[in-house]
Amino acid sequence: MVKLTSKFIEKKCTQLKSSKSVSKTNKKQDLWKLTHLYMNGMFINEIGNFAACKNLKVIYLQDNNISRIEHLHFAINLTHLYLQHNKISKLENLDCLQNLRKLYIGYNYICVVEGLENLEKLTELHIENQILSSGETLCFEPRSAITLSKSLKKLYISGNRMTTLNDIANFYELEILDAKNNLIEDIEDLTQTISTLPLLRELYMNGNPVVQKHRYKESLIANSNTLANLDEKNVSEISRRFLQVFKEKHFKQSAKKITVPLTDDIANSLNLPPAFKKSISRAIFQHPGPKLSITVTSAMGELQPQTFPPWKTASAIKSLKDNHITPRPFWRDVNNRKETNKVDSLIHNKSVMLPPI
Repeated sequence: MVKLTSKFIEKKCTQLKSSKSVSKTNKKQDLWKLTHLYMNGMFINEIGNFAACKNLKVIYLQDNNISRIEHLHFAINLTHLYLQHNKISKLENLDCLQNLRKLYIGYNYICVVEGLENLEKLTELHIENQILSSGETLCFEPRSAITLSKSLKKLYISGNRMTTLNDIANFYELEILDAKNNLIEDIEDLTQTISTLPLLRELYMNGNPVVQKHRYKESLIANSNTLANLDEKNVSEISRRFLQVFKEKHFKQSAKKITVPLTDDIANSLNLPPAFKKSISRAIFQHPGPKLSITVTSAMGELQPQTFPPWKTASAIKSLKDNHITPRPFWRDVNNRKETNKVDSLIHNKSVMLPPI
């Protein structure tokens, strides 16, 4: 078991300097002068008290066996912290690092980005390829997300089984986002999130199912005013402008209501001469009275409201049978039929005077 302490640091620094020059030795009181601490690959499994190194700005602790972040309260000047390739399962005890700018915590066991609500100067977060249990996915705690949204410029979250990027919506300062090799497949959800990142310049989504979706690149480019590199391919300003204009036109067309009269649809389906079509439309739809609203799908795929009168109000329906309305064909006019019957009866009774030959 190796514990990081002031004594351990003094010993390692002495060994390092003595290997370079036998005349140089390290004194304990000189530890406060250290600004960079190289303790990577030292088989360290616990962070102890090394507050004597109070002027540290960069700490290298990657490639060890550290399971917990602790005893860093003294390092108020720290700007870079390297903790990748350890066994850390929780982000904690980082509140005092208010000058921290870059945090490297990839290849650990973290599933929740938390404990960063006081790191208001953090600009880079490397938290890629966490070792997660079955069913787990990386997510952001809301308070930490709010703080990061105001300062973070670079975010690396690849290989974390993420299915959505909703947690990083409205990260106003984010310029580079690496989310490769996750499980993101909803193109609409992704597009919505990307549209809330006003400064995003580089986006990497390789290895996600969403890259196989129809018009994946076009959708992202059209919804971002700053994206210059998508999946390691440059995005030209001409392409962006073209896709944005296309999006605006498509939106206007889809929002426009296309009114198709139901009278015309029915009349056209009967394949009748124009005069008959016009009379049929009047017979069905111009009768006053209550109307029944229906919905018809137009050729553009939109649902348009249309109306037509119920059978009770149709002008051709006037007969009752067993107290029930008996519908009749609307193209037959009852009054005309009665007049025809009168003429027929007069002809049979020889009461009609025909013009001379």
